[in-house]
Amino acid sequence: MTDVTERTILVPIDMHGINRGTLETLVTIARQLDRGVLGLLLEDIRLQRVADLPFTTEITLTGARERSLLRDHLSQRYSQVNADTRRLLNELAARDRVRLRFEDAAGPRWHTALQREGQLDIFFPARDMWHPRAAMQRSRGGLIKRLGILLPTGDQAAALLGCAEALLRAGLVGDVYVLSEQRLMPEQLQPLYRPGHQVRVQANFDLSPDSIAALIRYSPYDLLLLPRDCLKGIGTDSIDAALEKSGTQILVMN
Repeated sequence: MTDVTERTILVPIDMHGINRGTLETLVTIARQLDRGVLGLLLEDIRLQRVADLPFTTEITLTGARERSLLRDHLSQRYSQVNADTRRLLNELAARDRVRLRFEDAAGPRWHTALQREGQLDIFFPARDMWHPRAAMQRSRGGLIKRLGILLPTGDQAAALLGCAEALLRAGLVGDVYVLSEQRLMPEQLQPLYRPGHQVRVQANFDLSPDSIAALIRYSPYDLLLLPRDCLKGIGTDSIDAALEKSGTQILVMN
């Protein structure tokens, strides 16, 4: 079980896998924020249900037993992805001296990640789709060229700004884009300013569930920082669908 006293970044790992560059970014962020990493190895029960449909079976010649072709394929794929991701994360975490552990679970990424207890932030990798922007992201290695921050009011704002400042201080971030429902005071954003870097602010951002789901789906940033509380009003299916289409790494801060 998760140590509830340790600040940790949870990363859901499913059958789609996570490329090395994204894992390097995750481990680098964890090191700079003094977080451990929890790899949540997910068996997607929805895919298993598809594998159990009648048209995905065959009758073997030896013994005339029924065997699920798709289920066998999914099982092999799941085992291979798990092994590859564990190997890479162990290598990167050891290199950067980041605390790392793994747990098994079943379910979709968003819902299953939210069920975990403890001081957990959640890192959602972008799906590995081929298009020009994704190719540019991979070619930059771990650099976060564009950091987006959805900034709420109150204590959560300070936590998100502290995270962004730590990443800036480590030289991991290029320009910063701040989205807020209200106008922000200059002193609030002072920690984000660095010579040669731009800070751009949109002070009229709509924090409705539909707008936040659209931001996740169509985000133009390399990394998007979100406070967990702003996602409470969004349905699980809506967030899952947005995450499936998103080309952005997303860090949900608890």
